[in-house]
Amino acid sequence: MLDAAGAAFADRGFHGASMDAIAETAGISKPMLYNYFGSKDGLYVAYVERSGQALLEAMRGASDPAEPVDVRLRAGVLAFLAYVDDHRAGWSVLYREASAQGGPLAAKVAGLRLSIARMLTAVFGDEAFAHAFVGAGESVANWWLQHPEVPRADLAELLMKVAKPELPRTRRRRT
Repeated sequence: MLDAAGAAFADRGFHGASMDAIAETAGISKPMLYNYFGSKDGLYVAYVERSGQALLEAMRGASDPAEPVDVRLRAGVLAFLAYVDDHRAGWSVLYREASAQGGPLAAKVAGLRLSIARMLTAVFGDEAFAHAFVGAGESVANWWLQHPEVPRADLAELLMKVAKPELPRTRRRRT
């Protein structure tokens, strides 16, 4: 159900996606969608939550915490870009459509951004830079959707260049 919903939301946007079409694609009845999610908004929020959790899990599990900071960051960046590449519908919903909707959806996306920024604050030791890096990653990912010929590794290296001056030389946090 959530896969069908995500594809519909990504292709047609929230307002253009039809509960009838989502139910048909999922092989279920429209009343079943309403039974599980209560409303189209509820289905949308459930999809955004699932997509956001998948992204966070991929980034968290990308490397061993004992690895050097730059290795962990590169692995996390590559996991982020892999998520965008492998889940284009999920990315589109998370960062384009959901941000434009406002309300609880925008709050979910803001919460996801905050979670990623907190992970990066632990890496950089600088909360403001962590938020800036999240924004840079989102911007590059959105650009990449229009330029899929650019290799993932090239984008990861670009983001690593942005991060390099801020990477601590040790695992201690800066004050």
